[in-house]
Amino acid sequence: MSFDHHDPRFVRDPERVFGPMREDHPLVHSDLYGGFWVLTRYDDVTAAALDCEAFTSAVPGTTLIPSIQPRVDPLLPLELDPPGHSVYRALVNPLFAKPRIDAMRPELEALATRLLEPFARNGGGDVMAEFAHPMSLGSLARLMNLPEEDEDRWFDWVERMYSNAILDSADHAAAAHEAEAYIDELIEARKRTPRDDFLGTLIRAEVDGHCLSDAEVRQFGMVMLLAGYETTSGAMGMSLLHLAQHPELRTQLFGDVDGLKHTAVNEFLRFVSPVQVFGRNATHDVSLHGQTIPAGDVVLLAYGSANRDPSAFEDPGRCVLDRHPNRHVAFGHGRHLCLGANLARLELTIMIEQFAVRFPDFHVDPAHEPAWKPRGDVRALSSLTLLAGGAA
Repeated sequence: MSFDHHDPRFVRDPERVFGPMREDHPLVHSDLYGGFWVLTRYDDVTAAALDCEAFTSAVPGTTLIPSIQPRVDPLLPLELDPPGHSVYRALVNPLFAKPRIDAMRPELEALATRLLEPFARNGGGDVMAEFAHPMSLGSLARLMNLPEEDEDRWFDWVERMYSNAILDSADHAAAAHEAEAYIDELIEARKRTPRDDFLGTLIRAEVDGHCLSDAEVRQFGMVMLLAGYETTSGAMGMSLLHLAQHPELRTQLFGDVDGLKHTAVNEFLRFVSPVQVFGRNATHDVSLHGQTIPAGDVVLLAYGSANRDPSAFEDPGRCVLDRHPNRHVAFGHGRHLCLGANLARLELTIMIEQFAVRFPDFHVDPAHEPAWKPRGDVRALSSLTLLAGGAA
């Protein structure tokens, strides 16, 4: 089979591809990108996510495929299995705890207000460039205590490493080198002037009685740069697109923001699933659905497909704002549950609150069709022009 999660048709509508696969071929093999398997059903995906002994994360460079630049150093703690994963993740868990993230709310509300006021005053614009991207980058900057004026540089690096990497591996390598050099500069700055922030915490941290190396701190920083921005801005854009296309849903949400915002955030995450697939490697031969996954093969956990599985969700193809319970796997599942889940939820909550007040009625500009980024593993819009008022 030639399943390709980067095919533009998949990027635009993953469920049109995943639906038949999940029903008839819950485990498929693709010959593309060196070959890989795809798990499509909720129960299989969640079981594999919990089974680190059979499906390892500790193979650098295969979490997203194709692997543009081979690596030997793991991104921490993402590309580790327990017990090492648990040790390294514990170093930063307090920085992402809900009380600490909730304390950021006033700063993030002020950021959202600053971004959305001119957008609303002008009657709309490209919501990705003018709100989603800077909101996500700005939230990350505040979490990591990084200079706000460097946000354009981070955006450039992420775009070149994520969006352009499929077409230009040389540019991917250059962007990765630039980002690593930038983080190294920050590490040296924190050593000269210690701070109680993300990098400062890691510089002071110890594992088995030893301080982390600069390379280990850098790998943590790269995970934050790569994983912390693209997924959340993607979720924002796709959620707003769905609200623009379904004004009755927008009316329901904005008419009862306090009552619906928390369940709506989780439902948007389930429905749009910014991370569609995520890679593991089989540590030994695995028999499933009458087939054998050979040891060493790449296995994609299709979180996006799992989130639309009718065996796990009633009426999964409909965005139900008050869906509860909601066992979605948009943040992954098990030990590797996304570190930034609390921050992403807060950003999406603030987005709902701000749009309800400052830009409550909008539609997609018919002169500018929404444009998608080329990757289908981490799915996002590159541009989305929204205009005030009902559709013409």
